[in-house]
Amino acid sequence: MLTYKNPKARSCVVCERVFVPERMGQVVCRSSCAQKRARAINEAKRAEEKAEIKRRKEALKKISELEADCRKIVQEIARIRDRKDGCISCHMGPNYDGIWHGSHYRAHGGCSSLQFHLWNIHKACEQCNYFKGGNREGFIWGLLAKPGYGPDRIEWLDNQPKSQKFSREYLYRFKAVMGKRLRRMRKWK
Repeated sequence: MLTYKNPKARSCVVCERVFVPERMGQVVCRSSCAQKRARAINEAKRAEEKAEIKRRKEALKKISELEADCRKIVQEIARIRDRKDGCISCHMGPNYDGIWHGSHYRAHGGCSSLQFHLWNIHKACEQCNYFKGGNREGFIWGLLAKPGYGPDRIEWLDNQPKSQKFSREYLYRFKAVMGKRLRRMRKWK
């Protein structure tokens, strides 16, 4: 029993039932509510620890790993953008059952300055992207046939510098912004 006089009634923090506490600091009305509260506190701690581990792992990533993450995001954005189009390089239509890739006009290994630029990335079938090396000639014809793309845009892509170093801060920011854009675009599917 309580050692102080006249304990005041209070509501349970779990079920909001009004009760008179039997001991100091009691915030739940019965043992089942105490178990629910303890479970909720443990789950919150686990979620916090999991988020902390994820943040630490992200901080330990190399620049090349961050670039690969950003590239995956941008390629998926390009595939969603071109979801109603077929392969940029060949005759394959949009109802192709195989794997679709985000193909680069100028490869990210040979031109790192354009690896995240959406003008450079378009939806392509696996055969063209993997087995035909991007099918560059078909890619050029596909770009010329695409609305808004012309010889001037292809020339611009060809004249960009070959390499560019991206800072860790830039890649984190890019990943956050484009990740948010990707989450919005996934609802379009």
